[in-house]
Order: sequence, then structure tokens, then C-alpha cells
Amino acid sequence: MNPQNQTNQTVITIQRFSQLLDAYGGNTKRWPSQERAAALKLLGQSDEARRLQQSALALDHLLDTVKTSQPQTRLRQRILAQVPGQMKPTQDAWQWFIQWLIGTTPREYLLRPAIALVIPLLLGIVIGFNLVSVPEDENSWVEEEINLLALAPMEQLP
Repeated sequence: MNPQNQTNQTVITIQRFSQLLDAYGGNTKRWPSQERAAALKLLGQSDEARRLQQSALALDHLLDTVKTSQPQTRLRQRILAQVPGQMKPTQDAWQWFIQWLIGTTPREYLLRPAIALVIPLLLGIVIGFNLVSVPEDENSWVEEEINLLALAPMEQLP
């Protein structure tokens, strides 16, 4: 007998058929090619095998209808941190700043952008108060510096 005929004549049990369904589902195209012919032969002969396949196909259908969503960044990082031997994902400074600015909780979604907007406002107020407190003779020098920074000629300013 040639070895090809022996592999084609493999007999599969209901227990092994059930293991195939558990591992690969009810779709026959997903079954391993080495055992597919024997499994199809058993499927054609056994009512129990057909019943098992129908329940596997029903489960496959239910699993296909489940909607999945992308995990949050923090959850993904926690999971990856627990994997041994894996390098932790690195973030550059820009990614870290955006992540910090956006926040991860509803409270942070509101507070962090508000804080980020208030900081330049306060800086502008401090600079404004310091410009007013400069004596008159130095004030004209400050105005000239501001005009030079603005790249506008002094004649155009009021």
C-alpha cells in the first residue's frame, strides 16, 4: 500500500471531530486539510456529527455578530506591560503631550484643555502688567523692541 492511500483512509472519531469543531469552527474550509476528508466522511455518516456541526455553525454565527471596539490606550499599555520579554511601547514627547492634554477620564477631558488654555492667558497678563510698570524713559525702548519683534515699521502704528 502506498502512504498516500493510508493518509486518505484516516478514520476520525466523534471525539476528534468535536475537537476539530471546537478549534476551527463549523466551516469545513477552516478544518486542517489532513483531516478534512475523514471529517467530511464522518459528517456524511453520523447524525451526531451533523448535530455537532450545526451547533458549531450557530456559535460561529453568534461570534460573527459580536461588535468589537478598539481598546483604550491605557488598557493596551497595561496588557503589553504584563507580557514578559516584550519591549514596552515608547512614546515620543509629542504623543505624550497630546495624551496628557486629552486625559483619560471624563473629568480630565474637561480640566486639562482648560488648564492648557489658561496658562498662556496668565502669561499674557503677567507680561502686560510688567510693561505698564516700566518708567517712561524705558517705556519707549520697550515699544521699539515690540515693534521690531512684530516686524512692522513704527510709522504704521498709531
